Amino acid sequence: MSQAVVTGLNGLSYAFILFLLAAGFSLTFGVMGVLNLAHGALYMLGAYIGMQVIASVHQFWLAVVVAAIALAIIGYALYWFFLKKLYNRVPEQGVLTIGLALIIANVVMWIWGPRAHSMMSPHGLTGVVHIGSLGFPVYRLFVVGIGVLVLALLWYMQDRTRVGAIIRAGMDNKDMTVSLGINYGLVSTFVFLLGMALAGVAGVIGAPITGAYPSMGDNLLLLTLIVVVVGGTGYIQGTMLGALVIGLLDTFGKAYIPRVALFFAWVVFLAILLLRPSGLIGRKVF
Repeated sequence: MSQAVVTGLNGLSYAFILFLLAAGFSLTFGVMGVLNLAHGALYMLGAYIGMQVIASVHQFWLAVVVAAIALAIIGYALYWFFLKKLYNRVPEQGVLTIGLALIIANVVMWIWGPRAHSMMSPHGLTGVVHIGSLGFPVYRLFVVGIGVLVLALLWYMQDRTRVGAIIRAGMDNKDMTVSLGINYGLVSTFVFLLGMALAGVAGVIGAPITGAYPSMGDNLLLLTLIVVVVGGTGYIQGTMLGALVIGLLDTFGKAYIPRVALFFAWVVFLAILLLRPSGLIGRKVF
């Protein structure tokens, strides 16, 4: 029984890492129609930036802030110089961002090398909580708490603020929203910066669990895409539901039947595409 509880908590913490990564991807695609397949590489870059800050000044929260700001700046530069010119051209966006992901991965290997790096949990979060005869890391509970906090803030922004109302209106009918005199371009830019910042935060938060290595973004991008398809774009609730389904399914699969763990995620992915293409909680983007 304690083994199942620990596995479930592991799956929950992993689900919130997926949520932090997928939330930015989902909002960006849902609001702007930008397919950013470099999102995983930016997550990886955020982990390395955070690792460098921690190695230099030994401040975990400063690393989170620096990674978020750095990724927002880098992401906006990529949007301004490249993606903005490919508006509503999704296949071209996909090809371009795959190339950008390869460039980012090679830059990381050039600066930090190809080997994997470990990142220590912040001071005060290095212990374990005992569940029966098993121990569960305190840091993973901290990841769950951070995920819940981010979920609550994004949910509040989406449903209770003027920016959220503009985002929802723009996803329903962008032309009508613009005709009302709303600067939808400014709101879209804010959403893109927020999505990139969340990738940076996810990189630093997740690195003490997964480590930092050049291909880490590739491994998570696939699951992120499945999460977005399962949950649906445009709604934070859908992204969280998709992350929970895939995170728990993947974790329990790896714990009990590791050889076919990813198979179950693909089954859910295909079932959603066939039965409900807009996702469990989502809206049609196009």
